Amino acid sequence: MNNRELAWSILTAPQAAFMELRERPRFLVLLALTLAGTAAILAWYYLFVDFPWLTEHMLNANERMRQMSDAQRAKAAAVMSKTVLLWSSIIGGVIAILVFRLLEAGYYSLAGKITNVQYSFRHWFALSWWTSLPHLLGLVVMAVFLLLTDSNQVGSEELQLLSLNELFFHRPQGEPGSALLSNLTLLHPWAWVLTVIGIRAWSGRSLLFSLLFALLPIVLIYGGWALIAFKP
Repeated sequence: MNNRELAWSILTAPQAAFMELRERPRFLVLLALTLAGTAAILAWYYLFVDFPWLTEHMLNANERMRQMSDAQRAKAAAVMSKTVLLWSSIIGGVIAILVFRLLEAGYYSLAGKITNVQYSFRHWFALSWWTSLPHLLGLVVMAVFLLLTDSNQVGSEELQLLSLNELFFHRPQGEPGSALLSNLTLLHPWAWVLTVIGIRAWSGRSLLFSLLFALLPIVLIYGGWALIAFKP
């Protein structure tokens, strides 16, 4: 399979796709598309948004900043220039994705050694990228939203149109749990299911084993985040 066929197979026949990926692990095309797409969306957003409005929106979302004097708020707003936010968001976003994928592949590699599901780090890195394929659809949704919206007063959290917060909870930015609920989208379960399918295809083990192997870090990370976010 070429990369286009592999991507289509991941979405329609993932078992076959992961068997192909086991024989020929690769990830560079998906890595490039994800990072370039993320950088492009962030650049588009910061060049599109009403920046004075965004600055005020961000200041009001922070409880500590809401309590500042007018002079302090003006000083804080001066630091939050468009150039600084644009480049810090792009660089931070790209680095965060890369680090997350490396850590995820590192976990798979370690867990594989412990459970005798041993593949190279390249295999696990490829699995991490290809199971994240649904998140590329999230970038497409963001692009369509920016193209069609008739207002440039849009908070960054509103770009996550498929997030639990935007769809169901509507917690204002800065409120307890808003970051977690804005991070979790309807695409995450799809990616998690793909991971379970991939682990099962590569390990030849039971569904229960594959669920535990794939979802243990997810439960720990998001469960811990929820405990912190919603603590009384």
